[in-house]
Amino acid sequence: MAGKSGIIFELGESGLLLPEMVNAGLTANDQVKYFFTLLQTAQVHSDHPDLECTNLSREREATGIESDIFDHVVPGTKKTGPLLYQVPELVPILAEVKRCFHVMQLPVAKNGLPEAEDFDKRMNKLLKELPDSHEDTISGRVIEDITRGDPGGPDSLHLLLMDMHKSLNNLQKLISTENIAGAMTYNLQEQDKGHVLAFMSGVNRTAPLKFDHPGLGTTATRTNGRLVLQNDIGLTDAHVLVIHVEQAQINITYTDIHMPRLQFFQGLFDSWNMTWEDTRSRKGGATFEKRLFHLSMGSYLTKDEEEQRRFLEFLGSRIVFLIDWNRARKRLRSFLPNKDCVTVLRWSAEHEVGHVGFHQLGGDKLIYDGLEMAARIPLRYGEPLYQILGREKTIEYFQWVFNAAAKGLLANHSRLLIQDEIKAELLRYFHSAHENLMEICEQHATLTVEVAMVVRDALLHIQRKENSQFNERTARRAKIWESEADNLVSKVRSLSLRFEAAREYTELINVADDALDFLEEASFFTTLVPRSTHSEKMLQELVMLGEIAVKGSQGYLKAVIASQYMHKGYSREEMQDFIRAIDSVISMEREADEALRTTERVILAETTDYKELLVFFEIARIIEDSTNSLMKAAFVLRNNILESLNW
Repeated sequence: MAGKSGIIFELGESGLLLPEMVNAGLTANDQVKYFFTLLQTAQVHSDHPDLECTNLSREREATGIESDIFDHVVPGTKKTGPLLYQVPELVPILAEVKRCFHVMQLPVAKNGLPEAEDFDKRMNKLLKELPDSHEDTISGRVIEDITRGDPGGPDSLHLLLMDMHKSLNNLQKLISTENIAGAMTYNLQEQDKGHVLAFMSGVNRTAPLKFDHPGLGTTATRTNGRLVLQNDIGLTDAHVLVIHVEQAQINITYTDIHMPRLQFFQGLFDSWNMTWEDTRSRKGGATFEKRLFHLSMGSYLTKDEEEQRRFLEFLGSRIVFLIDWNRARKRLRSFLPNKDCVTVLRWSAEHEVGHVGFHQLGGDKLIYDGLEMAARIPLRYGEPLYQILGREKTIEYFQWVFNAAAKGLLANHSRLLIQDEIKAELLRYFHSAHENLMEICEQHATLTVEVAMVVRDALLHIQRKENSQFNERTARRAKIWESEADNLVSKVRSLSLRFEAAREYTELINVADDALDFLEEASFFTTLVPRSTHSEKMLQELVMLGEIAVKGSQGYLKAVIASQYMHKGYSREEMQDFIRAIDSVISMEREADEALRTTERVILAETTDYKELLVFFEIARIIEDSTNSLMKAAFVLRNNILESLNW
């Protein structure tokens, strides 16, 4: 404060007026940008009249231009030649541009800044080059020359505007008369200070989450009867947030080079019932990170002053979550689908942990280092982690990582300690993935029960001589379930490449899948059974065999479920449930073996039709094969569990 007061004192009487001149210069800067956009939009609309185009009235009002004569410029512009345009109000537009540049130059000259002389020469030269037309006609080449933003090319009014704007911003910081909670302010009314304090309360609450990243500088002033707050967010030229507070309404102007981040920012206010206008895209200078930036304008109508300050505090607290946001999204995309990346970033903002801490600790490299510890074969760069852990678990893990990174760094914990904790947590998630393997095997066993019931029901349908279409439908259903089961098998096989312990699950599900394949094949054969059979006894034996397959598959499912409760601290009851389930599968296989022999004898004795003989033999044999595979799977499961318990 002492340094700033000294500079103002040295400026003398004219320096007392400097804040007003800077304020007017910044307003003029916004107005020139509006007029440049007006000309560009009018040109585009006349080139493509079928496209919808705004008249920019909202932008005009936002810059403080009261006259509405410019609102008919865009719809009224006509193309009169290959590169010639008739623009309504062109003379007053160019006159306003000249006036605004002189208003911007005044505080620079009055303060004796080193660049003042250069600005004056450039301004006089460029303003003289503007067309002096009374016919409202301008060429497209002139519009392009005026609005050119490439510093590597010829000088332009747009380039001069950018340079003068930077000088005015620096001058604004220089003449700031009061610091309110870190915000540089001047020309405020007493009631404004409470609003600035509320906004800075939100900024300062979450600002530590940017760590050593630059940004969040705030300036505040009163102009055109309203409080204006500006936050620089980060380093990107086109990444700016401007807030206007006027009576009960708060207006936000936000620009960004990344459309996903802009949409993310808007989403942070879903609970506030804000009104957002359609986002517009603009051309920027070559010094921008990208040549195109996007502009969004939103408004919020408050009930009273207390709600105004609550909203301003919330708004201020959200800005830090925009810093390096796109970089974080790109890093997360190595492990998650883009939609889930935004979900993680949204969560980190809502829980006020942010994502910059993740960058500070190494970002995606930290995760890949952890994968080398957790997986036998580490993921390659770009290979998604969610295909191993699943989307929900991967989202959950990165939420934990962002939280641990932010809180650990804020507590000044050792970076090595935090990194090791993050890697250890990933290892825990991989162990959890082992448990998920058993859940996959349970899903597969459930499908096996479903297909076994389909076979039994189809045989019952044949026995009762009911609608023959039923078997066709159930066979198609069994085929779908078999495909789902194959996907589960593939998933377990894929995971087994990364986990040594996963091999036992691969063996288990491979054997169990043989049972399901046999049952699906039996379902197909039920569609080949002749409509009229020579023996009801044959069908009765086949139905009994089908019932055994159902009981065997149900017993196997019970064994799989019971196995998930088997651990070092298992109870006697849990062990008995598991052993009994295994025994029931083995018993069903023995019953199926006996039932097969009985069925074969009945078929040979009862039928003389070779087609019927062949079909019934195949059904009986395949069903028994399924029970045999279930028994093998039960033994594999039993051995794995007992081995894990060191029996």
